Amino acid sequence: MVSMMVYDPHTEELELMKTLIRKAAAVLTEEKWQIDFFARREQVAQFLKDRPLLDMLCYDVSPKGSIEDLERIREIYQNALLLLIADAAMSPMEYIRPTILASSLLLRPVSPGQAQDQITDLVERFVNQTSDGKEESLVIEAREGKTYVPLSQIYYFEAREKRIYVRLKKKELAFYETMENLEQRLPEQFVRCHRSFIVSKKRIRKVMLSKNLIELEQGMEIPLSRSYKSAFKEQK
Repeated sequence: MVSMMVYDPHTEELELMKTLIRKAAAVLTEEKWQIDFFARREQVAQFLKDRPLLDMLCYDVSPKGSIEDLERIREIYQNALLLLIADAAMSPMEYIRPTILASSLLLRPVSPGQAQDQITDLVERFVNQTSDGKEESLVIEAREGKTYVPLSQIYYFEAREKRIYVRLKKKELAFYETMENLEQRLPEQFVRCHRSFIVSKKRIRKVMLSKNLIELEQGMEIPLSRSYKSAFKEQK
C-alpha cells in the first residue's frame, strides 16, 4: 500500500489535487493507495498523532505557522517525498531549508497543467525509488497490495501466531514471512535477539543482561535470549 497526505486550505485547489493524485495513482502504479486530504492544520496535527506510515506528502506552506509545522513533520518523515505548495509572492528563502527538503515545488496560482506535471513527477520518482531498491523501507506484501514501511520507524519484529509483526511507535503490521528470511532481508541496524524477535539497534536504550531484557524507546521491552547475548554485551 502506498500512503500519502495532502494539506491544502484552498478548497478548489484541494479538489483539483484529489482528482489529479488519484488519477496518477491509478495510471502509474498497480498498488492500493491510502490518501488523506486535509484543509485545516488542526486536522493534520490530529491525523499525525498516531504516526501513520507516509510515503509522500503534499503540503501548503503559505498559511502562517505552516513552515514550522512542516519542519516538525519532516523530523518524523525524513524519507517521504514532499511536494511543497507556496505562493509565488513568498521568498524562496522561507521554504528552501535543509529541514524541509522539498522534492518538488508548486507555485500559486496553481494551474491544472502545472499541478498534473508536478504530481506525475512525484509519483514517478517514488515508483523509481522503490523499484530500484533505493528507498530505505521494508516492503510488506499482502493481498491488499504492498506496504512500504520506513526502516527508521521500526522498533522490532516479533514472530507469533504463525506471522511476523513489525512494531512501530503506535501500531503493528502483520505479514507472512520466516524470521530467517527476514533476517537476511534486513540491513545491519537490525539484529536477532531471540528466536522470536529482531530489534533495531537504533531504538535500543539499555541492554539488561542480568534480566535477559532489552529496553527500547517509548518504554518498550523485549526478551534477550542467552544464545544472542554476545552480540549485545557492548551495549550494556
